[in-house]
Amino acid sequence: MIILHVLPNLAPGGMERLAIQLAGDAARHGDRAVIASGPGAWVDKATAAGAEHFALPATSRGTIADMASAIILLGRGIRKLRPHVVHSHNVRATALARLALLTARHQAALVPTLHGVDPREYRAASRALRLTTRRVIACAPAVARSLQAAGFPGDRIDVITNGAALLPADHKRQGDLRQSLALGQRPLVVGIGRLTEQKNWPVFIEAASRLDGPYFAIAGEGPLRQQLVGLASRRGSPVRVLGVVDDIPALVGIASCVVSTSTWEGLPLALLEALSLGAPVVATAVDGITDVVPPGAALLVPPGDPVAVSAAIARVLSDDNLAASLRAAALDAAVAWKPERMLSQYRSAYQAAAAGKPRWV
Repeated sequence: MIILHVLPNLAPGGMERLAIQLAGDAARHGDRAVIASGPGAWVDKATAAGAEHFALPATSRGTIADMASAIILLGRGIRKLRPHVVHSHNVRATALARLALLTARHQAALVPTLHGVDPREYRAASRALRLTTRRVIACAPAVARSLQAAGFPGDRIDVITNGAALLPADHKRQGDLRQSLALGQRPLVVGIGRLTEQKNWPVFIEAASRLDGPYFAIAGEGPLRQQLVGLASRRGSPVRVLGVVDDIPALVGIASCVVSTSTWEGLPLALLEALSLGAPVVATAVDGITDVVPPGAALLVPPGDPVAVSAAIARVLSDDNLAASLRAAALDAAVAWKPERMLSQYRSAYQAAAAGKPRWV
């Protein structure tokens, strides 16, 4: 089977990580996997996983001309590749894939996954998806509920919950990273994710300014980097923005607490990966998190509340028994989102879609 993934770019992120996982799984099962996307730091990661990369113009914030150029290029690629399945990731990529299939006059099965959008955008997403696809796969139950509430027919939504797991880093990798960060014996409190409004990093920065002693860091890159660095400086907050950290298992391994301050989540892969390593977690109680993280596996706080975040961090750092309990519960909970089940479900969905079956999952 030939599977073509279409997504806006290959910058570090959960959606991009999933596409690379799926492409690597397809290659291991003897299928041909191609990722068509705009540029990004993870192009090499995709090819290392066994995928071919087909370069497109960046379309996530591009102009109409960029979109038109991407449609033409992708249509040419489809005519040459003749995929059995085109797996589009999120709304814009689904529209791009549908239009490219029309220009190529090729009958591949279109399999869209919705990874979640800003809650204010679900109505527009629903309208666009109703025009471009017969069925949609939601990456989490919360995304399926939101999409259905926005008007997309529930009987045309399948749910395949994203899988996430990391192997722990050895002591040398952890020690090297601790030394490079000059931590000494200070506890590390870290947030992991893109520097975008969704992640609400100002709450993390404000919470950090209320606590003395820990080393606070954000691992990630994105359009708000300079704004967040400036905010931390003005607030006198100890938060350091690290940029992309290649060795996330080592970072989580040396962290005393991992924090998520998101205002919304479809399914937070970085957070689930941290939990799979047994990290004590403080996170906001938003749908994409409460759906999959059971009580006791993390300290959940209201979104947008830096006082609650700082208080929860302080509890984790000051109570060894609480931290140990969170670690144990996180490891137990992570069994439910191992990637193997997700990968198997997508393989079955591809086969069902390519065979023209009315349901994929």
